Amino acid sequence: MTGQELDDPVVTVVVPMLDESGFIEDCLEGFAAQTYPLDLLDVVVVDGGSTDGCRATVDALALDCPWLRVVDNPARKAAAAFNVGVQVAKGDVVCLFSAHGVPDPEYVACSVAVLHESGAVGVGGRYLHIGLDPTSSAIGLAMVSPFGMASPHRFAGRRTEVDTISHPAYRRSALAEVGPFDESLERNSDYELNFRLREMGATLVFDPGVASVYRPRGSVMALGRQFWWYGRWKERVARRHPGSLKARHLVAPAAVAGAMLAPVLITVPAGRRLVGLAATLYAALVGVAVVQARPGEHAASAPTLALCFPVMHGAWGAGFLTSLVEDSLRCGW
Repeated sequence: MTGQELDDPVVTVVVPMLDESGFIEDCLEGFAAQTYPLDLLDVVVVDGGSTDGCRATVDALALDCPWLRVVDNPARKAAAAFNVGVQVAKGDVVCLFSAHGVPDPEYVACSVAVLHESGAVGVGGRYLHIGLDPTSSAIGLAMVSPFGMASPHRFAGRRTEVDTISHPAYRRSALAEVGPFDESLERNSDYELNFRLREMGATLVFDPGVASVYRPRGSVMALGRQFWWYGRWKERVARRHPGSLKARHLVAPAAVAGAMLAPVLITVPAGRRLVGLAATLYAALVGVAVVQARPGEHAASAPTLALCFPVMHGAWGAGFLTSLVEDSLRCGW
């Protein structure tokens, strides 16, 4: 795709949906409010068989919105939804957007502009995790903290090249070249696709001007489940693509492995000192992260925020190690 083709492209936005009655309407209202011309917008909601009434809501909205349509996703997986959406896309630019998200009014226009200016094949931007109550607000702060999720695309402050992007906008020609999302992956299929793009020599760019809101989970237990599955599928992507593994991905699994060894270590004086030092250092880092996140300014629960960090790290690390053991036993290595 040439830069000229990006001057005024049709933009397809693919929104996977499965029982999103509490979120999908706000998401679609955000696209109705875009500054980008609606006659150049093609929003495709890919429904995995919702039973909570959200399909009827979207069908009703589509009657008055010629830029909105609904297609089916029999496989019910996010990766399959992305593939279905890309297959039926009308646009030269394809955005992938969560039903839990709300785009900034400039989201589409800015995504197109950054693609044009940077020459990248994919761009993403600020992924604002904004909760609806003190608990979800705390979870959101934890997820955008460098101590919580160390991915640069979540907290970078300037345009920069990154390894993965949130609420991305891609050149459709690049998606056609790299091939489909891997539907065998329950999670992390976006990172896996981005890795394959970068292996082809493509560039992914973060730009803070591309903004959208994401609604975090509503409980710490739900956060733990989310990160457990993140960790499990990260290991499986790393097994397929060892080059995709970054040093930051190994920190949580290493910490969990160390915690599992703690009962043995504390049987000797040197081990007790080591465990005590590690626990003290971790508690101090949590405290610093809580202070830096300024929960009082965001109507967030400070105790919940402090709890989120060990839950995220522990669940992600345990999920990664569990998959590592299971897959090693199954493969014989």
